[in-house]
Amino acid sequence: MTPEQEHRAEEAKNLLANDLFADAMAQVRMSALAKLADVDATDTPAILRLQAVAGCTQEVRDLLYAAIIATGEHDGGMTA
Repeated sequence: MTPEQEHRAEEAKNLLANDLFADAMAQVRMSALAKLADVDATDTPAILRLQAVAGCTQEVRDLLYAAIIATGEHDGGMTA
């Protein structure tokens, strides 16, 4: 593991542990999903935009978790 990877993993943990960041991401995603449930089914641009917002927020979280998992810390530091 390089120092850069370790730094990225530590920063990812800090972001995921930050209540303000987590709440903001959750609110953005939930708002997009709620609007998606109510959007006019023929409004393709709006549907695509809301899907993109919801997907993007999830992707950010996934990438943060991936940075942590890359360190092996998710399994107590054990690697195969």
